[in-house]
Amino acid sequence: MKVVIQTILNVEGNRGFRNGEFYVRDSEFKKDPDFAVAVVAYEWIQQQWRASGCRDMVIERVTWNEENDITQIVREIEPVLPEDDLPF
Repeated sequence: MKVVIQTILNVEGNRGFRNGEFYVRDSEFKKDPDFAVAVVAYEWIQQQWRASGCRDMVIERVTWNEENDITQIVREIEPVLPEDDLPF
């Protein structure tokens, strides 16, 4: 499924709007379209964050296809880290 994601991010007081076209897996989209798109949006925002030099960033608004607001879902996503089972 192809979707258009729009973001408004505030990086240390500078607001910026970006949009882009992304592909979301059909199987994931059929289960929960908002969450599937939110995961893709989160990954894209992380790329933007790294490109900005890892500065303080506030997610103000995230939508897909100009009408579906997924801001809160994106804010609640947290990366899954592997379990640290090293002996030291």
